[in-house]
Amino acid sequence: MGQFIINMFNSILNGLGAVLTFVLLLLPKSPFAIIDNSPIAEFLPTINYFVPISEMIAIGEAWLTCIAIYYIYVIALRWVRAID
Repeated sequence: MGQFIINMFNSILNGLGAVLTFVLLLLPKSPFAIIDNSPIAEFLPTINYFVPISEMIAIGEAWLTCIAIYYIYVIALRWVRAID
């Protein structure tokens, strides 16, 4: 009986680990990789000496990502009628 419970618990943990791994693999590697591939990437160090454009872009991208995630959660919660 004890071995059955241990095997059941291990199966649940393995399933949860597989689900979490799948969800994490769906996420992008880095939301800031677009800056490195942009046409002005070679000029950014010179421009950043005077105006920190790359930091502003990175902060803006992070902010927009957070706002988008918030709205997605709000829409999902309204869909399941968890909030008004």
